[in-house]
Amino acid sequence: MIGLEISWSLVIDLVVLPLLFSTAMLALLDPLLSAWRDFFVTLREPLGLHGAVTTSVFELGPMGIAIPSFTAQGYWPEPRDLQTGWLLTGIMTAVGWLLRGRALPLAFLLRAVAILQLSAQLWFTFAPPPLIYSLSEYIRGLLICGVILLLLAPFLVAFTFHIFDFLLWQKLMMATLLLTHLAVLLPLQAAVQTWIIHRGSLLTLPVLFFVFGPLLDVFVYVALYGWGMSWRSGGVLDSVDRRPPAPVLKYPTDRPRPTPTPRSTTVVTGPSSFSFLRASPGSAVWRRLFPERSGGA
Repeated sequence: MIGLEISWSLVIDLVVLPLLFSTAMLALLDPLLSAWRDFFVTLREPLGLHGAVTTSVFELGPMGIAIPSFTAQGYWPEPRDLQTGWLLTGIMTAVGWLLRGRALPLAFLLRAVAILQLSAQLWFTFAPPPLIYSLSEYIRGLLICGVILLLLAPFLVAFTFHIFDFLLWQKLMMATLLLTHLAVLLPLQAAVQTWIIHRGSLLTLPVLFFVFGPLLDVFVYVALYGWGMSWRSGGVLDSVDRRPPAPVLKYPTDRPRPTPTPRSTTVVTGPSSFSFLRASPGSAVWRRLFPERSGGA
């Protein structure tokens, strides 16, 4: 990236392509949000969500964006909900400390979720109701973040993926995959979280927001980016960067190993050996007393 040369093709990749994707996403935003609303209406009764599906306008500069949302409410946790939360927090903490080896990343995740849930348990135990942040407002904010991410995602792809020497169709494919995935994930994410909070009380809201909210949407691109970076590029450095590693050189098995000598052993020994003493202030005296250990008189 330090030696990145500015060229017209790079300007097209960093400016023109993301502008085209963002413009197309902006043009398709109204029918996309309408499809999300129909999706919410279809799932409301099967999920047992009370109320209806409403639409509120979010002002994005000179534009007004109709954000759909459920009117189902999240309830203050009852003693049974708090007891269940304490039990789950304890299980996640114990499992997070017991997992080792290849499961260590999962252990760190469980510890982080346990810490977040612990903070929610303490707050809902000592704070008085109600919670001024309602479920419908939370889902509306989650979808607003998703819409903004859809509009800015092409520039994220451009400045992190287009700068490398991939082919044009691969760059277009990465942005298309990300936008398509988010367009499907965001309404599913909102519907699932609405159902969990509605059935499990507001006690579940902090973990859902910090772990399975916008962070999950960002990790969608992290996963796609990791896959996309494995695609073979069309650059001139491809044959050099992707060549197989050279085999480790080994001593021939058909030849006997040479016998170590005093001089050869001083080469491979550490600072605590006689080679360190040869550079010390008393090296001259040491060579006079032990010439055979110092490599000669």
